[in-house]
Amino acid sequence: MKAIEIQPNYEVSWTLDTGYCHDGIPLSNGVFGTLVWFQDEHIMLTVNRADYWDHRGGTIWRDDCTYEHLKKLLTTGDFEEARGLFPTTMMNGKEKRPTRLAMGRFELKLREGAHILSASLQLDRGEAVIVCRFEGSEHTLRLSIAIDAPLLLLSDHAGLIHDVEAIPAYSFAKTKAYFDDFDIPPPMLLADGWVQNLPQDPSCAVLMRRYEGMLGIVAAYGMNSDEAIHSANTILDTCSPGMAYNAVVDISGADLYAEVIASTQEHWRSIWRKAADVSLPDPEIERMYYLGIYRMIGCSMIGKIAPTLQGPWAEEYRNPPWSCDYHFNINVQQCLWPAYGSNLLDCLQPLFTMIDSWKPILAQNAKRFVGLEDGYMLGHSVDDRGHPVGGMWTGTIDQANTSWIAQMMWQYARYAGDEEYLLHEVYPFMVKSLHVFRAMMECEGDGYVLPVSVSPEFGGSSPKGLARNSTFFLVNVRFLCEKLLELDETYGIDEATAAIARDIYNKLPPYTAGPRQFQEFSTKPGLELYLWEGQPLSESHRHHSHLAGIFPFDTMNMEDPAQKEVVMNAYRSWVDQGMGRWAGWSMPWASILHNRLGSADMALLSLTLLKEVFMMPSYASRHNANYKGFSEFTGGDTMQVEASIAAAAAVLEMYVQCVRGTIRVFQGLSKRFKEASFSGIRAEGAVLISGVKTGGQVQSVIVYSERDEVIRLVNPFGGRVAIHKAGAVIRSEEELIILQLRAGEKVVLENSGTGGTAANE
Repeated sequence: MKAIEIQPNYEVSWTLDTGYCHDGIPLSNGVFGTLVWFQDEHIMLTVNRADYWDHRGGTIWRDDCTYEHLKKLLTTGDFEEARGLFPTTMMNGKEKRPTRLAMGRFELKLREGAHILSASLQLDRGEAVIVCRFEGSEHTLRLSIAIDAPLLLLSDHAGLIHDVEAIPAYSFAKTKAYFDDFDIPPPMLLADGWVQNLPQDPSCAVLMRRYEGMLGIVAAYGMNSDEAIHSANTILDTCSPGMAYNAVVDISGADLYAEVIASTQEHWRSIWRKAADVSLPDPEIERMYYLGIYRMIGCSMIGKIAPTLQGPWAEEYRNPPWSCDYHFNINVQQCLWPAYGSNLLDCLQPLFTMIDSWKPILAQNAKRFVGLEDGYMLGHSVDDRGHPVGGMWTGTIDQANTSWIAQMMWQYARYAGDEEYLLHEVYPFMVKSLHVFRAMMECEGDGYVLPVSVSPEFGGSSPKGLARNSTFFLVNVRFLCEKLLELDETYGIDEATAAIARDIYNKLPPYTAGPRQFQEFSTKPGLELYLWEGQPLSESHRHHSHLAGIFPFDTMNMEDPAQKEVVMNAYRSWVDQGMGRWAGWSMPWASILHNRLGSADMALLSLTLLKEVFMMPSYASRHNANYKGFSEFTGGDTMQVEASIAAAAAVLEMYVQCVRGTIRVFQGLSKRFKEASFSGIRAEGAVLISGVKTGGQVQSVIVYSERDEVIRLVNPFGGRVAIHKAGAVIRSEEELIILQLRAGEKVVLENSGTGGTAANE
């Protein structure tokens, strides 16, 4: 429910100065992706599919690759032998990993005398619009991808497209080198496209067809080249006049593009009708939000494919970096962080469906590694079948990948109010995640320790990449135990499981701390969060793992003086170490952390820096900085989609935060914004919240509940509030407002006096 009417500007103007594909306009239906970009008077269409893989290769799981064996090798200092437990497949003398493949592009040449004037993306229709001038008149080309077919359509009523050149990825040197190195045959060239046969994966036909006033491009699979071509032509045939794709009437002679794409545009509109709206007197930040939501939708539509590092938008001139795989130690998560607050919970479905299909593999991993019959274990870098890709081998044993998925599942259940999913899906997954952690623990005195643990990407694959009691591992275990005990208190769960959770909760430290590092002028006492025992944050580091107890796991209780001390001291040291070794995806996470720790202005600046330093003109995010001087990770052209999406989550945090069972409204908004509003942001407890701030004062907050629920709302006015509920007006000045809500109930809170909180300054 959007209780406040906000009229977003869904039209995003696009630069024509595009140097390569990732500067282009992204189009997608959750599987088939296209990047629309421009070179001279050519329209360039880089195409790919999110399921286009060469699955061969990857990490080999040796029989002796067990936790006990690994621990013994690390204890005795035999690191190289430990590394050797995770060999990668070799092929033709080179390391072979599963990877997404480059597909190719189409170059559309305009008629002589035609010129491109402007381009834009219509977010609410999933459509690119290109305006051209020809013979003194303006003509519009429109491009969209059918929602339920791997089919790109381009309307061209004026016949401006003079020639189309199909260029398979094999035409580019880097892609050709990979194909040749690993025995992938050259593509079979056709009159209007190509077919790529693969050694162990389906053939893919990429074909173009012209219609009257329209052009179509399709990428379809088959068990061999003939079947792939047949599949592609079958889809293209459905767009012929009288056989319009998904149309129920004969449209011969009508606007073919409009009829074929009508259901697609309505699908996009229906999604945006649900999505939370925000209004902010900062067009750059507001645009980051809406484009972030758009990219999330394009990467993870219901019934489609979960988001990889680049989603469906892989380049054509090389295979995408890091295999364009599933990185479960931050990247997949960031691609879906906005799904909760934006009220687009359906975007989580592809991930959860994929994880569900992998459960036999996760169970097998746990059995191999720790000898459990009832555990789940997910590696950090895997293909779309759940098999380890290779690379940073320490991530293969990072059990926090598994518990982080459990956290996302739990968060979904809380935001949706889905008790059945919580009890029948989330609870068993949390239990099996905890079982593996428990098998990795050892008794020491009256407590437990985790002798081998990971703080993601710190130390890489070196001996410095593994140590005892990493805060990241401890926070993940703490989260699992807290939530299992909450479930036991609310619903009653298996007594043995509750006993295990309680035992671990009481005996395993909630984090690792050590002497305060940041000092100014004199040495001050105190503790701060460490990465693991004896290891403070000694350098700038892109992965904020030791602060994960603040966000996203929300295990640190800032009402506890001791916990507040270690957090705030760690925060100071984190700031002190600086951003010199950060990546693009470090920035939105940092924005949320700054905001959770009371620095709304720095949260805003972090997003401004993300835009300036790590984003392209297309608002697509790079892994490395655009230029020298900010981060040592500089240069290159690697696009990764997660930072541009997670930025939307950071914007949502400015409006609504859910922190340890309480909801905060407007507390994360920078004081410089005197005017702001939002509508339909989802929060824990299946509530939808809207709010208005004018003249620097929060004026009203509206809460709509989808179920019977009790919520704890921090007074957003910092003083007197009038609560309109069930036909009555309740007046209060309490700092914490407890609302007992019924399903379908709307409660309006209004400012009835000036207050003194940051939200009102």
